Amino acid sequence: MSTVTNVLFSSVGVVDVQTADVPSVPLSSDEVRIAPQYLGICGSDLHVLAGGHPFAQPPTIPGHEICAIVTEVGPGVEGVSQGDHVVVDPIMACMQCRACKAGRFNLCEPPMVAGFRATGFGQTSHVVPARNVHVAPKSIPMKVLAFAEPATCARHCVTRMPSEAREDVLVIGAGTIGLSVVQAMRIMGAGRITVVEPDPDKRALATKLGADRVAAPGELTDETFTGVIDIVCAQATLTEACTRVVAGGTVVCMGVPTGPREIPLGSMQRFERDLLCTGMYLPADFDEAIAWLADGRFDTTGLITDVFDIKDAAAAYARAAEQTSIKVLIKLAN
Repeated sequence: MSTVTNVLFSSVGVVDVQTADVPSVPLSSDEVRIAPQYLGICGSDLHVLAGGHPFAQPPTIPGHEICAIVTEVGPGVEGVSQGDHVVVDPIMACMQCRACKAGRFNLCEPPMVAGFRATGFGQTSHVVPARNVHVAPKSIPMKVLAFAEPATCARHCVTRMPSEAREDVLVIGAGTIGLSVVQAMRIMGAGRITVVEPDPDKRALATKLGADRVAAPGELTDETFTGVIDIVCAQATLTEACTRVVAGGTVVCMGVPTGPREIPLGSMQRFERDLLCTGMYLPADFDEAIAWLADGRFDTTGLITDVFDIKDAAAAYARAAEQTSIKVLIKLAN
């Protein structure tokens, strides 16, 4: 038997913390047992807690952003060892469908993702497939390594935008992902980066992290951009994205819309403006993001606004819902 503590969304709007003795089940040949150290709170977790997510509803164990220490490996596992510091890909791909066979695990249907249709990472011990584990240098502080998943999201988002569209980019929204996209754009060779964000502190942070120019909503003139990344995907922001992209340019939808959206299809079609979407990430995105954190190209300074102990998980989710927060972490380990 082992003692496991977990975060639980027991019902809509209610966060509990539970501790229980559970049997120590032997690992399968290709599995790894991990001790999650820090759990990051994402906006999608807040949607689940509020009962508004399409793929998950309380009661459920949340969490898809973690750093962890490997505590045990299955007999057939190679490349991962006990004691390794790791990041875990939350996509529990079937490995059998057309998308998986093509290596596009993020497109596996139905999407089995930790914290949503699959059991979340918000617990002090968990078993995952070894293929989902990405080993990181132990030189990366654990709180920094906890930011690997948002950095990975940003890296995949930028890969979706053609290089020619990165010449003059507009990023709409400067929360966790928007600020991560700014850094990913700078690392991956964007030209000029403009950020639109209502919060002045987040605009200042965007400048610090690589934006060439920042603006509040409504401050831009009638200028256009070779590429636009919409982190918000509200109707107003998507309309702005589609009308601010040049003829032949690219709009990438990064945010998760709460429902159907209209687009100005006439001008999009006539002037060959491309509308693309980005959904989570691929294994290579994790490896690159970890490398960025290891050599300091990706800076988490100012991005982690709060760290809560697991016993204060309810307060952590409440803080994450506030507009002034960026990334809130829950410390799962003692």
